[in-house]
Amino acid sequence: MEQDDTSPRPADACDDAASASPLTPVALHARHDGWTPERQVGFIEALAETACVTQAAAAVGLSATAAYNLRRRPEAQAFQLAWDAALDFRVRRLADAALSRAVHGVPRPIYYQGERIGEWRHYDERLTMFILRLRDPVRFGDWRNAREAVQHFDGPALVLSRMANLASDAAYDGADNGTPAPPDPHMLAAALGGPAPRRKRAARRSRDDAADLANYDDAHDADEAPAAPPLYDEKGRYIPPDSLPPGFDWQADFPGSIE
Repeated sequence: MEQDDTSPRPADACDDAASASPLTPVALHARHDGWTPERQVGFIEALAETACVTQAAAAVGLSATAAYNLRRRPEAQAFQLAWDAALDFRVRRLADAALSRAVHGVPRPIYYQGERIGEWRHYDERLTMFILRLRDPVRFGDWRNAREAVQHFDGPALVLSRMANLASDAAYDGADNGTPAPPDPHMLAAALGGPAPRRKRAARRSRDDAADLANYDDAHDADEAPAAPPLYDEKGRYIPPDSLPPGFDWQADFPGSIE
């Protein structure tokens, strides 16, 4: 006699992953005064705003001890991750508040004979240095502590002179438009003391010209049969020697080109 298997089938893991929300509430026994799904979500939202477990738990009518007990449960992994994410979110707001205090200072009261007569603003220099090291490590990072400072005795004046000349050229070049013109990349690189930007075609052409001229000069100085000098067409484009027609005689076509 066959029997129908009516026992409930375990839920498929793929079905759970497809229906998962950003915060999947912990499955608990239904209690109107316990951690309902609504209270779990509300706790996470309150924690992201207050960064205080006690206040977040009170916002949903429960205690901080109950929140920690739920967090310790093995099946409450999603709740644990959402808890940590809420605190990380609040840390970012704390960083913004610290930056504001470093820039604008903190008011401190001024008392005279027991009466408050005004206030002054306190700027925490240690906080400022800490933020600069983290927010701008290129200029204020700890790596600079191990760097040996070497500078020309007149370096700042030379840099100022270069930058002033660069700004003057940009101002005059853009006078017609009412705004400074972008600086020439090569002039900017020279002012900064760095290598000039490479131009592939120009660099390749310069190398070819230099090689041809070197061959020509060597042959001419040695009183040997000179190599063909670099040739260009009517548009100034370089003509490689191997592209010339067979039998081309540059001495006959360009008489008197060699002194």
